[in-house]
Amino acid sequence: MNTRTHDEAINEKWENGEYGRSDEHVVVASDAIHEAFNQGMAMKLVSIRLPATLIETLKMIAEHHGIAYQPMVRDLLTRFARSELQQIVADLDAKMRDAQSSDESSPPVQAFIERERMSACG
Repeated sequence: MNTRTHDEAINEKWENGEYGRSDEHVVVASDAIHEAFNQGMAMKLVSIRLPATLIETLKMIAEHHGIAYQPMVRDLLTRFARSELQQIVADLDAKMRDAQSSDESSPPVQAFIERERMSACG
C-alpha cells in the first residue's frame, strides 16, 4: 500500500517548471530508450509537410490551452479519425439496412436454414 502523501508545494514546483526543467536535469535518451518508448506507446515517427501558417496557428491554439502543440495535434487527428470511422460505420449500416429492406428474401440464408432443417430431421 502506498502511504506517500502529496505535498502541494512540491507539486506546484513541478507544474510551474521550477523542478525538472533545468539543464542539469536534461539527458538525451538513447536510441534504444526512444524505440522502447515508441513501441510501448504504439507510436511511430512520421513526417508531413504543412503550411507554416497552419503550424503557427496550431502552436498558438496549443499555447492558449496551455499544452504542447504536438500532443494537441495527435489528439486532434485521433478525434478526427474516430469521428470519420463512426461516420463510415453509420453509412455502411444505412446501406445494409436499405439492402435488407429492398430484398425480403436472402437465398443463401434460406438455403442454410433448409439444410439445417434437413440434417436435424434425419
